[in-house]
Order: sequence, then structure tokens, then C-alpha cells
Amino acid sequence: MSNKLLYIIIALLVVVVAGGTYVFLGGKAPGNQPAGQPAGEESAADLSEQPDKVKFNEFFTSIFVAKLPVGAKFEPSKIVKTSVFSAGEQFCTSINMKKQVPADTLSSSVYDVSAKQDFQPRGGAFPQAMGPGNSIGCESLSEPVGQYEYKIYLNDDLVAVMPFEVK
Repeated sequence: MSNKLLYIIIALLVVVVAGGTYVFLGGKAPGNQPAGQPAGEESAADLSEQPDKVKFNEFFTSIFVAKLPVGAKFEPSKIVKTSVFSAGEQFCTSINMKKQVPADTLSSSVYDVSAKQDFQPRGGAFPQAMGPGNSIGCESLSEPVGQYEYKIYLNDDLVAVMPFEVK
């Protein structure tokens, strides 16, 4: 198994474990977007691809990227919704699901806007069913300085595109 695939699987497992923590803490997540608004919608014309809003609205109420400050231990209430990251911060994803997302259907990629190619190609789909409810997962920021898009897929449908910058 390649290291990249292993990292993706570990990151997605963190999302599931964090989702359990979220439910245990009473279902409060910081910085959710309004219901039915896919992340990045405010600048949809500037995105490399347009997400499927119908599919998004069927399964999700919000998806956004966030960060944990340098040195902070994971705790859902400590994440800060953002689109700007700095070295040493943790890259987090918050996904609020209306209904269960079936196993082997949710995947992600990171697109390098300047290079116009994937920085992190789409990996294998998450092997477990998720939701309904909120799931938050964080991992080390691996992207160098630049402009990126974090993309979430449900099967082969792109459901969210979240632009972010690493300074």
C-alpha cells in the first residue's frame, strides 16, 4: 500500500473518530455555513470545477475547511474556519451530513491552482459509512506556499470545492 493512500485512510479514520467525539460533545461545531450552501459557492466562477449542488443538497448541509493553531491538540471546539493556512497548523475538514453517506463513496483531492494539476490526486474512497451528523478530522498541513482547492467527491460526483491558501 502506498504511503499516500495510507495517509488518506488514516485521515479519513480521524474524521470518523472525530465525528464520534462531536456527537459526544453535544453536536456543536464551530463556524458552520448556512444550510444548503456548498463551500466556495461565493466565488463559484473562479473555481477549477463546479460542484454538483443537487447532490450536495441531498447529502450535506455544510462542508468547510478549518485549522487548529500550532501546537493545539485535536478538539472539535478548537477548530477555526478559514481559507488561509500557515506552516505548522493542522488542516481540518468539517462535514455536516443530512443522511448517511454509504461506505466506499466519499473521497477527496487537493488541486494546485497555479500548476493547474492535482497536488494530491483523488485517493481511495473512505471504507466506512458516515453520518448523519457532523464529522471533523484534522491532519498535518502538507502543501507548500500556494493557492489550492480541496475537493470532496461522492462517488464520481464533485460535491464541494473549497479554495484555500498556504502562506
